[in-house]
Amino acid sequence: MATEIERAKYISFTSYKRNGDPVSLPVWVVPFGGGYAFTTERSTYKVKRVRNNPSVTVQACTFRGKVLPGSTAYEGTAEVLEGVAAQEVRTAVKRKYRVVYLLAITPGEWIAKLRKKSLDPVAIKISLQRD
Repeated sequence: MATEIERAKYISFTSYKRNGDPVSLPVWVVPFGGGYAFTTERSTYKVKRVRNNPSVTVQACTFRGKVLPGSTAYEGTAEVLEGVAAQEVRTAVKRKYRVVYLLAITPGEWIAKLRKKSLDPVAIKISLQRD
């Protein structure tokens, strides 16, 4: 496993549009199942891009997505996780990012529950290519 990615608070997750253009977004990441994973909503474009093309690149970055100087870019493949696996990733993310998760994510979850709206969470697992 890439310890640089494991230690990072944020990673730049790059997936690719159908035409091959890269799209990078900062995400929280946790070690999961021999790779790394993060949570998202089923309706996001990153889920659609991963389903169309599982090739991805990840690299340590800042909160705003600026790649950290000297960080390594890792290529890999991504897959969408649902059900129990997605819930396990969510639990791991909550554990790693305790206070920030409580402040940034929990209010949205409460509002969704009050509106009786399903958040429909999924997770994306990244398996890095071995050298």
